[in-house]
Amino acid sequence: MKQFLLASAAIWAVFAAPALAADIAPAKIAEHVKVLSSDAYEGRAPATEGEKKTVAYIIEQYKAAGLQPGGDLKDGQRAWTQDVPLARFENEGPVTVSVNLGGKTQTWTQGEEVALRAAQTGADRVSIKDAPIVFVGYGVTAPERNWDDFKGQDLKGKIALVLVNDPDFETGKGDFGGKAMTYYGRWTYK
Repeated sequence: MKQFLLASAAIWAVFAAPALAADIAPAKIAEHVKVLSSDAYEGRAPATEGEKKTVAYIIEQYKAAGLQPGGDLKDGQRAWTQDVPLARFENEGPVTVSVNLGGKTQTWTQGEEVALRAAQTGADRVSIKDAPIVFVGYGVTAPERNWDDFKGQDLKGKIALVLVNDPDFETGKGDFGGKAMTYYGRWTYK
């Protein structure tokens, strides 16, 4: 029976693949991206009207594609969405970092010389006093570019110090897009 099911699935996949591929057109994808990235969707951030519009648009497209809802069970019916907790972490107050290197202290200010992120553990305070710092270049792991700044690094209990931008941002020559900057160079990746 298992062999029959496996063979049936393989045959279905062979015949269905061209039909499915024909429905996926670059122009169609580009249109969805254009719609969702428009100002009408107000940035699509969680807990905003833009998010509501985005979810409604995606549900509409799923329905048009003939998909069935698989989200939370509500009144005996599956919904199109699934509730998940929304956690928000923020640094409060002026954030500064003092670093003592070789008896000299340097103070760095959030958003100017340093970018710190809030602890995502629920802790109300994070202390990195006396934690060793490990410089990891641009902090990029990009296997498709044969690049890994973290390879061989032991970061347990240490602070990773990374440079912003891509490895080739300054020179403009290399595999990362130069001044155009790839995702790896952005704050959201770091």
